[in-house]
Amino acid sequence: MFIKLGIMVGIVILGGMIFSNEIDNLFPTTSATVLDSLKNDVSIFGSKAFDSVEQRIDSSIDKIVDKTSKSISDEISDAGDKISDEISEVKESSQKTIQEEISNFNPIESIQNIFTGSSNSGSTNQSLTS
Repeated sequence: MFIKLGIMVGIVILGGMIFSNEIDNLFPTTSATVLDSLKNDVSIFGSKAFDSVEQRIDSSIDKIVDKTSKSISDEISDAGDKISDEISEVKESSQKTIQEEISNFNPIESIQNIFTGSSNSGSTNQSLTS
């Protein structure tokens, strides 16, 4: 049965190839319409495929840019927070040091040290020599 079917299909294809010019003459609009519709379908399919690929690429690029900018801004924010914390720590320690130095400052003792030309270590040297 398949052999008979194959023979009939072969005959139809061979007849179409032999009499293709006559078929075009008998049915010119049909063959032209079929070819034109096939060309249009292929071009429409190609443009849809191209548009789909372009949209996917654009969305992928947008996602990559968003993720990259988010991670960069997060890193910059973290670095800024660390710097701000360090500046606050330095400010507090500087204020404590200045307050301690001011509270330990004795103007009379420092004037005496200027005139005697020695510091506390000088007074210990004088007591050792006497």
